[in-house]
Amino acid sequence: MKYFLAVDLEGATGVVHHDQLMPDGRGYAAAQRWLTGDINAAIRGICAADAAAEIVVGDGHGIMRNVLLDELDERAMLVVGPGRYENKPLCQCEGIDASFDVGMLIGFHTRAGTPGGLLAHTFVGSTICDLSLNGRVAGEAEIDAAIMASYGVPVGLIVGNSDLEPEVRAWDPTVTFYATKTTLGPTAGICKTPRRTASEIEEIARQVVERRLYSLRENPATTTLTATLYRREMLDRAATVNGVHVVDDRTFSVTHANAAEAFRMFWNAITRTLEDPQPWLK
Repeated sequence: MKYFLAVDLEGATGVVHHDQLMPDGRGYAAAQRWLTGDINAAIRGICAADAAAEIVVGDGHGIMRNVLLDELDERAMLVVGPGRYENKPLCQCEGIDASFDVGMLIGFHTRAGTPGGLLAHTFVGSTICDLSLNGRVAGEAEIDAAIMASYGVPVGLIVGNSDLEPEVRAWDPTVTFYATKTTLGPTAGICKTPRRTASEIEEIARQVVERRLYSLRENPATTTLTATLYRREMLDRAATVNGVHVVDDRTFSVTHANAAEAFRMFWNAITRTLEDPQPWLK
């Protein structure tokens, strides 16, 4: 079977602060190791239950060059490179297609506006104030699950911060969730050690695959993503993308029968909102 692991960083083991999220931060190198450890644990668990597994990991945080390739389990391959639209129109899910059997989300966090949410934001924290999926506020985990579902790929496991679980349960009460840490506030948490999360993620991933604990979202007739931005000039730039509908002076929407195609339009618009390309897009 084939497995796609979409990866973020804020929900990885030990990550609680902004100085761990980008290469210029003093905690970034350690965060890279811990994230790679979480991914390797999931790979070991998958392979323990499915020795013939084919695994692709999608590095989807910030500069999207966070996973340590030379430390990644050799049974996996890595999608790596900046999140520019021409590179990665599906952002964290770039590389997925209908040939995959199961998806997993590793290192995820809560959506923008979550009270006390640990490193909470939605895709681009400096740009997106609010994002909704078919009229309901949504975060990155739900959007990625919808993209996967558009290819017929169910989600088997979500790994992230503890405050993400209630958000996930609101749209999928049954999917397996594992918390790497207990959220205390926007930049603090009670963290399990990397050794502990490694063994626990491995065991949970093994059980998910062995017992086929997969959750496939229902695909609606159409998918609409509606984004409210922080500034009008951002909207002006987003509106230059074909298919973008201007809702008000800070809000736009995109609609398509396929969630992945709707997201492609959305991501094209979001990357256009930036007057100058940001470092994480280079």
